[in-house]
Amino acid sequence: MSESVKLIAPTGVLGIGFSYRSFQEALSEDPDVIACDAGSTDWGPYHLGAGTSWSGRDQTMRDLEILMKGARDLKVPLLIGTTGFSGSDPGLSWTREIALEIAERNGLSFKLATIRSEVTPEWVNAKVDGNDVYSLDGVKELTNETVDDATRIVAMMGPEPFQAALNEGADIVLAGRASDAAVYASFPLNVGVDPANCWHMGKLVECGNAISEPVSAGACIVGEVDDSGFSVHPAGDSARCTTHRVAAHMLYENSSPYLLREPPGTLDTTNARYVQLDDKTVRVSGSAFLEEPYSVRLEGVEAVGFRSICLVGLRDPAVISQIDLFTSEVASLLQRSAPRRFGVEADQFKISFRRYGLDAVLGDLDPQRHSERTYEIGLVVEVLASTQLVAHQLVAASLPYIMHGVQVPGTQHSANGALSYSPSVMDLGRAYNWTVWHAAKLNNPLEPFPIHYEMVGA
Repeated sequence: MSESVKLIAPTGVLGIGFSYRSFQEALSEDPDVIACDAGSTDWGPYHLGAGTSWSGRDQTMRDLEILMKGARDLKVPLLIGTTGFSGSDPGLSWTREIALEIAERNGLSFKLATIRSEVTPEWVNAKVDGNDVYSLDGVKELTNETVDDATRIVAMMGPEPFQAALNEGADIVLAGRASDAAVYASFPLNVGVDPANCWHMGKLVECGNAISEPVSAGACIVGEVDDSGFSVHPAGDSARCTTHRVAAHMLYENSSPYLLREPPGTLDTTNARYVQLDDKTVRVSGSAFLEEPYSVRLEGVEAVGFRSICLVGLRDPAVISQIDLFTSEVASLLQRSAPRRFGVEADQFKISFRRYGLDAVLGDLDPQRHSERTYEIGLVVEVLASTQLVAHQLVAASLPYIMHGVQVPGTQHSANGALSYSPSVMDLGRAYNWTVWHAAKLNNPLEPFPIHYEMVGA
């Protein structure tokens, strides 16, 4: 029977913010470790491709400084996963530089471990050639060509790289792409706590105050896990955990309410019990963990050109009722005129439309797509092209067609569109698509995750 482990999960993403008062309350409960996730794929493929963070430098520094000072005051480890928002090498370096600046400013000294997760095309191709890669979520089989065309690929580490760093005496661990749950499960797993409880708690606390209410309180979550189960509660008096809210988090970013695949196996919460211990604390027990052949998810993106957009508001009922015809006519006019006006053939760019107020979120799957209740559409005009200049010019060239050049039955002059911003055309820079969404089998959980150690401070 191992001893219990207590941890702090301050927030769902480093840089999104949390209550300083709640964090101080959490520190007073004498945690064994502080852990925090720093990234997500929710914001799409751009940040992995560009190697940049959604969270700004000031936001990240604010959160990280509080966590580092708290961890060093208590002399407990601080574990950060998916640094730089995507776990890319540039994102990891960026976070390390912030951590070093914080250390110098506050006179902190510690052993720092940085764990890379960006993998080379050669490494991935060797896995492909060895039939050690399989597809996830119905995507196509991974090929060497797709790997070679990728801008950047990261592997999602499990708990073992964190454990290796802890065993080498690291005080602060900054890791590249990591399983959200693994960041939190790694420490209790390392001291021998039951894997099912470690993984289940890791899954539930990975988004911080998402399992508490009100979420707006920004409360930090304190989790305590042992061999018989675990408990979670928000620090301070401004929020509470309930059985309903805690149990519901198994559905978050998960296709099953009971099963969660992680690198070493699958968490099964089918028989889990959620008990309200007091007004703010929930106790969970009864989960199981099935060990399986070790694998890690691969996430990769490919640059697909440059994107420019424009937002046009439409309220004309005749245009809205024939929006498919209207947008197809606009696209056709631009495709026909682009070769002679800009020297760009129709197959060298892509124009598309998102119709907010109609079907921009679900597309053809929207059950209300043909509803007569739609009275206003925010039409996002988007062009992907080989250069930013071409994309910008083509969006600009589409606007006269939208405003004046296309008539559908029931209109007399134009679409009566409203340009939402001036300047109307906005350049979004290089665009990326997900092209690698696969899993790679590993014989060694540390294989693609090199660890670097350094002493920081006096």
